[in-house]
Amino acid sequence: MKKIKQVPLDKILKALGDPIRLSVIKQLLDLGKNEITCGEFDYCVQKATFSHHIKILIEAEILCQRVEGVRKYLSISPDIKRHYPELLKTIKNS
Repeated sequence: MKKIKQVPLDKILKALGDPIRLSVIKQLLDLGKNEITCGEFDYCVQKATFSHHIKILIEAEILCQRVEGVRKYLSISPDIKRHYPELLKTIKNS
């Protein structure tokens, strides 16, 4: 897994530039949980489209995924929290 310093900032910003992906991060921040399952998100696109958005966030090292059986748990990357706390604060307050 890459460390956040190795992920170009433009890739992070591009991943966050989509309203659905931004909503995913906001929902994680608003719920105040460390991680949630994919089924707990509120989204208005087809499941395959939502999965594609999640994949982009994982590839940009914004989200971490943990698989337990058939469930996938998502959380905000610790590196993002450490290196970009103000970005997360801005997203939460938007």
